[in-house]
Amino acid sequence: MTDAVVTWRDRAFPDGGVPLAEVGAQGWNLLNGDFHLPVVALRENAIERNLRLMRDYCARHDVLIAPHAKTTMSPALVERQLAAGAWGVTVANVQQARVFLMAGVQRILIANPVVGPADLRYLEACRRADPDLQVLMLVDSVETVSMLADRAVAAGGDLRPQAVMIELGYSGGRGGVRSTEEAVRVARAVHEADGLQLVGLEGYEGLVPGADFDERRRRVAEFLGWSATVLHDLLDRGMLPARGALVSFGGSSYFDLVVTQFREAWRGQRIEVVLRSGCYLTHDHGLYARTSPFSGQVPAPLPALEVWAEVLSRPDPGRAILGAGRRDVSTDADLPLPVAVRRDGHTRPVAGLQVTAVNDQHAMVAVPENVSLEVGDLVCLGVSHPCTTFDKWRLIPVVADTYEVTDAVRTYF
Repeated sequence: MTDAVVTWRDRAFPDGGVPLAEVGAQGWNLLNGDFHLPVVALRENAIERNLRLMRDYCARHDVLIAPHAKTTMSPALVERQLAAGAWGVTVANVQQARVFLMAGVQRILIANPVVGPADLRYLEACRRADPDLQVLMLVDSVETVSMLADRAVAAGGDLRPQAVMIELGYSGGRGGVRSTEEAVRVARAVHEADGLQLVGLEGYEGLVPGADFDERRRRVAEFLGWSATVLHDLLDRGMLPARGALVSFGGSSYFDLVVTQFREAWRGQRIEVVLRSGCYLTHDHGLYARTSPFSGQVPAPLPALEVWAEVLSRPDPGRAILGAGRRDVSTDADLPLPVAVRRDGHTRPVAGLQVTAVNDQHAMVAVPENVSLEVGDLVCLGVSHPCTTFDKWRLIPVVADTYEVTDAVRTYF
C-alpha cells in the first residue's frame, strides 16, 4: 500500500521508500539538513498537552466532544483524539466521512444536511454493512426531511431509523432554521416521516458577526440562549428524547459559552452536550491564540503546528525573502508569524520580524535593524488557523522538542 511508505510524493521528506511505521527509527532531524525545505512540523509535546487539556475540560464540565476532523483530515490524529476520550468525530460532508469510516470510526456527526443521491446511497450501504455504525445528519427544512424520508423508504424497513438533528442558525449565517416556529415545523416533519429519528439540536456559533471579540461573544451568548429556548420547547412538546437528547455546538473560540448555557445554566431533564472544536488539538499562534477559552489559563495550550523556511534572499535593506508562501502555510486568517530563527544549528526565539505579503512560494518579511537575519538562516513560521496549513501537506513529520523526527501522520484532503 503506497500510503504505508514514504515516497517522492511526500513533500520535504528524504527519499528512500521508508515504511511509515519506521519513520521514527531513521534518526532524522527536521532542521539539520535531512529534510527539504519548506517543511511543516507537528510538535509532539504540544499535541499531548492539548489533548490532555480538552480531555480534562470535558470531564470537569460533564460534556462530550466530537472534534471536527476537517481540521486535520488525519486518521492517525483522530485516533489519538478518540483514545483521549472523544465521543465521536465531526465532518463537513460525506467525502470526509468516507475517510474516517474507512479508518473504522464508529460514530460520525455530519455537520451539514446530506442531500446528494450518491452520498445517501453510500451511507445507507455503510449502515447496512455495519448495524452498530452511528451516523448523525442535520436537517433544517421540511424539504430536506422529505428527501431523507424518501431515501429511507427506498432502502426498506430493515435498517434502524436514521438519526437526525435539527440545525439552528441565525440571520445572515449559513444553514439552520431561523425561528422556533420553523424548528417545530421541521421537528413535526421528522416525526411524521418513516425511517427517521429526531435525536437533538445542532448549531454553529463560530461565525456569529460582531465589531470586535467582545461583541461577538455577546451575540454568541444570545444565539445560544435562543437555542436553549428552542430545545426546551421541543422537549416540552415531546418531540425529543425525554432524557439524553443531544445538543451540539462549539467551534474552537466559544465552547466555554456553550458549556455555560447548556450545563451551568441549564434547568430541566438531562441533555448530552457535544462540543465540536477541532483546532484545540494544535492550537495556533494567531486566531486561536487570541480567542480560545484555553488561552491565558495555566497550563496553557501550546501551538503544535509550524512551518520552517529558508531565507532565500536579502534583496533590500530591511527586507528578506523566505522560501514558503500560501502553498505551504495558512494565510486566510492572518499572515504567518515568524517566531524563531535557526543558524549554525542553534535556534533562538525572535521578535520584530513581520511577514508583510505572500506569493505562492515566497513570503516577504520586514526585518528591523536590530534583528540579524542572513541568507541560509531558517525561520519558523507560526500558523494562524491550522486547517488551511494541514490541507497543503499529505505527510507531516512529528517532532520532539529538539526536532528529532519521531513519527509522521498522513492527511486525506
